[in-house]
Amino acid sequence: MAAQDIRIWRRGPAPTPAGTGEQADHGYFGPGSQVWRVLLHPVVTPFLAPVTALLEVPHIGMQAVLIDHDPLAVTGRAQRSMSPIMAVRRAQRTVGVPVPIILGDKASADRIAAHLRRYHRSMTGTVPGTGEPYAAQGPELVLFAHVTIMQAALLVYENLAYEGGRRPARLAPGDRDRFWLEAKQFGVLMGANPDEIPTSCREVADYYAGIAHRYGVIESFGPELAVAPTLALIRGFALTQLPELAPLLLSAVLTPQLMATLPRPARRNLGIPAALDPVLNLSLRLTRPAMRAFTIRRFAEAVERRISGPDAVALSAHARRLQAALA
Repeated sequence: MAAQDIRIWRRGPAPTPAGTGEQADHGYFGPGSQVWRVLLHPVVTPFLAPVTALLEVPHIGMQAVLIDHDPLAVTGRAQRSMSPIMAVRRAQRTVGVPVPIILGDKASADRIAAHLRRYHRSMTGTVPGTGEPYAAQGPELVLFAHVTIMQAALLVYENLAYEGGRRPARLAPGDRDRFWLEAKQFGVLMGANPDEIPTSCREVADYYAGIAHRYGVIESFGPELAVAPTLALIRGFALTQLPELAPLLLSAVLTPQLMATLPRPARRNLGIPAALDPVLNLSLRLTRPAMRAFTIRRFAEAVERRISGPDAVALSAHARRLQAALA
């Protein structure tokens, strides 16, 4: 892959894989962790960003951040057309840039986390129609982003991850709690208050219950965050873009199935009526067997390389070797 393509994902020097060097620095998670178990499954890569978006977009503060600072929303308002490749790049950065935090050594994780904190620090403003201030790097939204990213990974894994002959299934209760306890370090690196980060399934449920009042639809949500960018992307579409758009189109086609991975309260936050739950659940059951394709190494690696980049592929391959050796 060309160096200019690598810069889509890479921030600074190439990350160092966990478990290398004389000290065998396994990073903040490492082999045997539930975080690696979940995040290393190849089906998580292509669907992490869209499921995270489904969890986040109903939040009032997150909507304000997206309207004011998301490159798709900003460009969509300013231009009559824009290349759909911008949406691909947006998804690639969302998934690929933070990978060294999970799979790199501690120095790589610290460096990338610091970059992301700096990047988000300037994203401030007021919620349209309310005058309420928001800050992307503020305590509320950093914690919310941490919980939704990690929950999205868990939802994709538990609903879509085939492992050998085993069908997708929920982790054992103890493993789920361990996942959240281990994942706390990701939130700390992203800048969340350690004392506020939920570390068990019960604490995650309590967290969501405590922010129920933060869901809604803010003024200008439709025209500025949905309509304008979508129309601009449609006007900028060309058939020659199809090969690069393939991962994005796959997620778009599977949107009903991805919605079906969400718990019922998250579906209600999106405005999906309960009457549609049986339809969504059926669509997931019917299409889930196709996810077995991600157990084919060459297919899974090709998708991962396209979405999260060559550095992430190298980090994942090394981490999976460490996992296999531990097993």
